[in-house]
Amino acid sequence: MTVLPTMGPGDFAFPELVGRGHELAVARELLTRPDLQVVNIRGPGGVGKTRLAQAVLVDLFPTFDLGGCFVDLASRRGEGQLLPALVQALHLPPSPEPALDQLAAIGTRSILLVLDNLEHLPHPEADLAALAERLPGARLLVTSRRVLHLRRVQELPLGPLALPEGPEAAGDSPAVQLFVQRAQEVEPDFALTPENAPLLTAICRALDGLPLALELAAARLRAVDLNGLLAWLNAPLQVLTGGPLDDAPRRQSLRNAVRWSVDLLTPTEREVFLACGAFLGGFTLNALETVAGVDETQAVLIALVEHSLVQRAAGPEPRWRLLEPVREYAAEDGRASGRSGRLADRHAHFFLSMAEHLMSTGGDLTPDAMTLLRADDANLHAALEFFIAAGAAEEAQRFVQALTGYWASQGRLSRAVPLCTRVLNLPGEPLSARRADVLQSSAWLALRNHQHGQAVAWGREALDLWRALGDRAGEASALSTLADILSSQGQTAPAVECFQQALGWAEAQRDLPLQAQTRHNLGFTLGQAGQYEAALEQLGHALDTWKALNNPVGEAYTSAVCARLSALQGHLDASVAHLQRSWSLGRPLHDVFFEESLLYIAALLSQRRGQLTLAVWLSAASVAVQRRSDVRMPASCEVERGALVDDLRAELSTAEFTAAWGMGMKAGPEAVAAQLDELVVVAGQGSLPENHLTPREREVILLVAEGHSDKKIAQALGIRPSTVGKHVASLLGKLEVHNRVELTRWVIGHGLTAGIESKPPHS
Repeated sequence: MTVLPTMGPGDFAFPELVGRGHELAVARELLTRPDLQVVNIRGPGGVGKTRLAQAVLVDLFPTFDLGGCFVDLASRRGEGQLLPALVQALHLPPSPEPALDQLAAIGTRSILLVLDNLEHLPHPEADLAALAERLPGARLLVTSRRVLHLRRVQELPLGPLALPEGPEAAGDSPAVQLFVQRAQEVEPDFALTPENAPLLTAICRALDGLPLALELAAARLRAVDLNGLLAWLNAPLQVLTGGPLDDAPRRQSLRNAVRWSVDLLTPTEREVFLACGAFLGGFTLNALETVAGVDETQAVLIALVEHSLVQRAAGPEPRWRLLEPVREYAAEDGRASGRSGRLADRHAHFFLSMAEHLMSTGGDLTPDAMTLLRADDANLHAALEFFIAAGAAEEAQRFVQALTGYWASQGRLSRAVPLCTRVLNLPGEPLSARRADVLQSSAWLALRNHQHGQAVAWGREALDLWRALGDRAGEASALSTLADILSSQGQTAPAVECFQQALGWAEAQRDLPLQAQTRHNLGFTLGQAGQYEAALEQLGHALDTWKALNNPVGEAYTSAVCARLSALQGHLDASVAHLQRSWSLGRPLHDVFFEESLLYIAALLSQRRGQLTLAVWLSAASVAVQRRSDVRMPASCEVERGALVDDLRAELSTAEFTAAWGMGMKAGPEAVAAQLDELVVVAGQGSLPENHLTPREREVILLVAEGHSDKKIAQALGIRPSTVGKHVASLLGKLEVHNRVELTRWVIGHGLTAGIESKPPHS
């Protein structure tokens, strides 16, 4: 019997493994199971399959009778090459016997055989099955970009390195760790710092955490700094070249790594692969079928997944994606083949149809529709850019009509308004209802983004165009929008006049959606002017109409305004009820404008109820949503929020305020939703006990009972008279009394003066 050499430590000189501790542990467990012989590490090119296999070999070879053997199959071509390559790697002596018979010398002894780069050998499954049957003590660790269609094979999928959730978590990201390690090979003093963490995070995200891409990018720091490198990564295949010459050719450039897999595709598979390159951020099967225009696209998609060129992606429905460097290769290949124009046209029309289909008749988006649009945000904007570049005014205008509600709710305003400008500047039919509608939508978006001058210009142009077209419904709607703009500028009287004109027409025509929207905006405007009772009357009518229309979005927004006005009046129980209704209807929307507004309203209510640190947390969370998502509450509400924050800062110690504010600013979307959930439950348990007064409220109510004015109370406590007024209004609502005389009676009746010292007012 042939004596086989035992593999020892000196046979292995492999690079250090970064960020694969979990996968290494899983591979170790799989290869020590007695019932398992073949493990396939499968993943895209450049993901690090070979290095993981090498690390497993170094880790496990001492546990095998004959150690281990690494077999590089990259240079092998054609049928039947697997077994001869293994014979050669084991240094078996020449023999006329078939390779499988020669390998039988291993017998039942244990050995770890690493078969690297198996994907390009045609039909290797038969040889693998024969090898596993003939050598019961062998464990076969395979690396491949393709699936092995063989029973009793355990697949170990290998994806890119984990990306940081944000710059603050960059140090915990394996992708960042690998980049820094490779950058230090170029610049020994290179290190992760708070200053460069945002750039490193962006670079790793641009490369999707693909290890080979990160290594090649780090090497480019010889030529450019981090800012320049990030800019260069707009064309990664051109930049990520020049890998070590002693490495395999496929690892010397990112293009080579991807081509290695693409060259294995059939013509039909390649056609669908090129179609995949037309998508940004992923795609559904329906979208791919439309864009590819190939029969049996589903079967081809499965084949591309099994080639590790296409990855599964998260989403509200089954989705797939290409890693960004792979997508760039597909897009580049599409341009070179002359197919990119046709694919882009199909892509753009598909997403225009999708956006229009998801927009309901009333123009509102359901929570499910909003989720689908968010998943395809990048595709939707790429499609709109295609129509703008092509000068297709009608299609571009249809896109604006379909996406207006999405842009407003998702905080895309700073991006949406410039897009509206470009669309409106396209040559097209100047006198059309569609253009008038787009002008009106654009005016509303500009208003939401506090671009009041642009909003007025577009709003007046829309009104003039509707009048020129003789469209009374459009004119009434434009009047309502223009009134909203005037209201935001503090022009209450002309705004109310426009609202009433629009409302009169809507009632005459029985246009319920316009009635509800106009009453909502009129109620908000009256509330800004301090006419709370009239405002709540209009809002009540709006709520009834939204309910009749079965429009939960409108009902959620109007309930939120009711909650705010009720809190400002000191009607805390009513505010709680409206807040509960608003959040229960609005929570599924994931509408960031709604969440920012409701957080502020909840903060206002909490402050009125004496929950001061909670009010600080909610105020900070509201500000954080605005900064994170580019949304803007109405200017008047932002002023109110600023005043509320000032009051809270005065009412709490610096340490208490700073701690609560910091926690609120760091709260992510999940924490915000959970806090609102908890707040409405706690708030709904009833009014606070009569003796639940904050220290500041106790000071204020004592001085009120002593007969002092707001001005003198403010001087005594070192706060503003307006703040004193808010405390008094809050106390009236909290204690369910009607005036300062009744407050004084309440103080006396509850013996509140006992043991409490107040500051005497200044003369």
